Amino acid sequence: MTDNATTLNRCYCGCQTTVGYGRTFAPGHDKIAEAAFLAAHHHGSVAELLKSQGYGPDNPVTDAAVKAGAWKQCEHCAYKGAPESIRNHMAKVQKAESNQRETLEKSLRALGGTWDPSRGMQTLRDAGFHPSEKYIREVYRRLADDGLLEKIDENRAIYFVTEQ
Repeated sequence: MTDNATTLNRCYCGCQTTVGYGRTFAPGHDKIAEAAFLAAHHHGSVAELLKSQGYGPDNPVTDAAVKAGAWKQCEHCAYKGAPESIRNHMAKVQKAESNQRETLEKSLRALGGTWDPSRGMQTLRDAGFHPSEKYIREVYRRLADDGLLEKIDENRAIYFVTEQ
C-alpha cells in the first residue's frame, strides 16, 4: 500500500522527483507523461486518442471544449482556444487591423482620387495583407466619418479623397 502523503509530492510521470505543494509534475514532465500515455494507449498518436473518444474532422474536439465552457471562440472569426489564447489572438488581430488601416490611409493620402473596394483591397494585398471587401468598406466608412473620404455614389462604395 502506498503512503498517500508520499505519492502527493512526487512527479506523476513516475520519475520520483519531489514536487512542490499543489504540483503534480516536475517542470516539463507533464509532456513526458503525455507522450508515454499516447505511446502506451494510442500508438503515440493524438489522432488515435481523439478518434477513440469520438472526435475527428466531423466532430472537432475544439467544439467540445467551447461547448464545455473551457475554451472560447473568437467573436470575429472561427478561431477557438483557451481564454488567454483568445486574448493573444485578439491582440494580433487588432494590431493587424491597425496596420492595415494605417497602410490604406497613407495610400489614400499619397495617391488621392477615387477609391472603390477593389482598389483598396489591391493596395493592401500589394502591402502583404489579406483584407476582405467587407473590411475595406468598413474602413472607408470610418475614414468618411473622419473627413478623409467623401462618398460620391449613394448606391455603391465609391469614395473620393477630400484631403491629402
